[in-house]
Amino acid sequence: MTGTERAAKLAPDEGAVVVTAVRLERRWITRADARGIVVHGRTLRELQASAQQALALRLGAPAAPPVQVCPQSAELDALAAARLGYETALRQAVQTLRAAGVCWADITQACGVRTTEARAALGHGPRAGVSQTGGRDTEVGR
Repeated sequence: MTGTERAAKLAPDEGAVVVTAVRLERRWITRADARGIVVHGRTLRELQASAQQALALRLGAPAAPPVQVCPQSAELDALAAARLGYETALRQAVQTLRAAGVCWADITQACGVRTTEARAALGHGPRAGVSQTGGRDTEVGR
């Protein structure tokens, strides 16, 4: 998955402007886009603030839409591909185990994930990685 694909997949806030950024030496730099915004910053947070200010100046309005930054690099693309592969493998493992009648507690132990992550892999619960209790989620039975 390329950085451009990740930027497109990023679920922006309502009306947010998504800008892509690349690392060049010791700075993050936005790529020129249709709005003509090109800014830089030492951190992504600094870059986002600069992009927000630049957008407000470009639009000539004190309140501009929120800006979201999507960093791009070959390593981040590889990470996104690995994450997608993991999510696919987890979903297949959970589907196979559930089809065999295995209880959620055994699935979570076998897969090494929380119940919420296992359920989310099948679309049966909250987003993966989000614990509702703040601790390790377990569930006995089905």
